[in-house]
Amino acid sequence: MKRKKLSINLNTKKLNTFTLSGLIIGPILGSGIILLPPLIYNMVGSFSLIIWGTILILGFIFALIFGKLAILFPGEGGVSLATKEAMGKKYQLLTSFYLICAVFFGPVAVLIIAAKFIQNLFPDVSIELLAFFIYIITYLFLRSKVNFIGKMMLIVSSTITILFLLSSIVVLANVETYTFSLPTLSFNEFGYALLVVFWSIVGWEVIGNYSKEVEDTKTLTKSIIFSATIISIVYIFLTLAITLGEFPKDEEFKLVWLIEPLFGTYSSFILAVISVILCIGTLILFVGAVSRLVASLKLTSYTSAHSSNNVPVGALNVLSSLYIITLFLVYLDYITLDELVAYSDAFFIANALIGLVTAIILFEKGFLRTASIALSLVFFSILIFSNIIILSVIFILFILVFLKK
Repeated sequence: MKRKKLSINLNTKKLNTFTLSGLIIGPILGSGIILLPPLIYNMVGSFSLIIWGTILILGFIFALIFGKLAILFPGEGGVSLATKEAMGKKYQLLTSFYLICAVFFGPVAVLIIAAKFIQNLFPDVSIELLAFFIYIITYLFLRSKVNFIGKMMLIVSSTITILFLLSSIVVLANVETYTFSLPTLSFNEFGYALLVVFWSIVGWEVIGNYSKEVEDTKTLTKSIIFSATIISIVYIFLTLAITLGEFPKDEEFKLVWLIEPLFGTYSSFILAVISVILCIGTLILFVGAVSRLVASLKLTSYTSAHSSNNVPVGALNVLSSLYIITLFLVYLDYITLDELVAYSDAFFIANALIGLVTAIILFEKGFLRTASIALSLVFFSILIFSNIIILSVIFILFILVFLKK
């Protein structure tokens, strides 16, 4: 009976617990799982275990807070609907603009990352042109029905999660002697490492933009808890394997080393394929969510337009045009990959801060309200380590909204 019910659910137009989890896990792991564990280990060594432990705890709580906001105020506008209720229309626009700014930079960074992984296969094609072709593929997926995307990402997320877990377990099982020592780390180094690793929990704040696509509120809650648990387990095992595994210590760690015990000479090719798939998944989640947000703002009749598949095609086309322009700026060397990541991170944190203030206002006394206060302080502290120019833009936008009648 249960199998029959599951089969029926998988064929409905709404996302169920499993398909929504597929849409969450792969995209939130995304480029972060490829870049961050080796990057943080090369930055701070064994201290990366503490960095990851800290950010994963924060991320789990962060997911629960934004999940509850999405349940209280479902709709394409996502958490911005809750902000409108708690703080008014102008702050809804502010949080929307922060998220749109973040997704102006972030997806282009993800496209560049994906292109770099397959550049060896196409040596005569520029990074930017490869990134453009990857976005064309992503765009075609974004024009598909959301339940199809959910099913596809469920299969992809499950496969990649199992692959990374198995690789980590094999590495840990083959360690003859476990050695562990913490390096000395300054406060600035710790803060900057947290800022960089924040990329790994970006995504939970846009889940609410899909709340109208789910079967019921229980589906959203179950999916968030399940997805956050799986994501945390993958990162923990991966970090343990990198930190404790018997890898060369005289050069920077490379993620391909982790899967070589299982895949040998095919490891580089497999990692390249995985990287592109995860990056496309990340783009599907974020661009899909923000296009729904832009459509919900009803700025113009074009940006509010939906296709027969209920895809916000007008907003999607506008965002796509912006990405092409930004890719061209990267091609002209006006902006770098590092700058794209730093800028998007800062705007994501600013957006998250408004969401947390919204939660503080709306939630009654309890764990999630206390956690929202604590996370607000932590995220504000992390934001301070951002680029001064972007901090100025964030502050100016806030002042303009604050003074607006």
